[in-house]
Amino acid sequence: MHTNHSSKEDALTWLALKNGSEAAFEHLYDQYFPKLYNYGMRICQDKALVKDCIQNVFVELWHKRSGLSTVTSVKYYLFTCLRRRLIKELSRQTKYIHSQEPDEEYHFEVTFSHEFLLITSQISKENQERLQQAFDSLTKRQKEAVFLRFYENMDYEHIAELLSMKEVKYARTLIYRALDVLKGSIRKLATI
Repeated sequence: MHTNHSSKEDALTWLALKNGSEAAFEHLYDQYFPKLYNYGMRICQDKALVKDCIQNVFVELWHKRSGLSTVTSVKYYLFTCLRRRLIKELSRQTKYIHSQEPDEEYHFEVTFSHEFLLITSQISKENQERLQQAFDSLTKRQKEAVFLRFYENMDYEHIAELLSMKEVKYARTLIYRALDVLKGSIRKLATI
């Protein structure tokens, strides 16, 4: 229910932004900056670069506001813009050849939030380490897909588009395989 309200509110805010509302722009910035920062820091641990890229996304959004098309998900749109900008900047900084796959140009990190660690403080330190080791066994694309699906509640269609997959079924498969790897890793670590 909350997602529906948020989606409707985002659509109205987006429309107001397209019509030049500074208040709508500020609302989107305030609402999405922390989420974008959290996502960006998982791709690149350079705080200044992540903040600069987010700023540039919003500057471009403001400058192109009148020509913006209607979007189905503001969150997805902003995440896509940030991801592309970060990967482009990382490529430029490290002088990667453009023919390289984008997923080879960045490092996606999944760590547990402070809140998660507080909630799971009942779990023994050993189990927390097992869970972190299990996450570490995932590929960076699997980590990113799991993050987008379970931390950001993104649907499979948006995940597939964001990760440049040709079909939605590939996003589902990637996440299901990641969950299988997690289950297997946890079982294996539990027997050690």
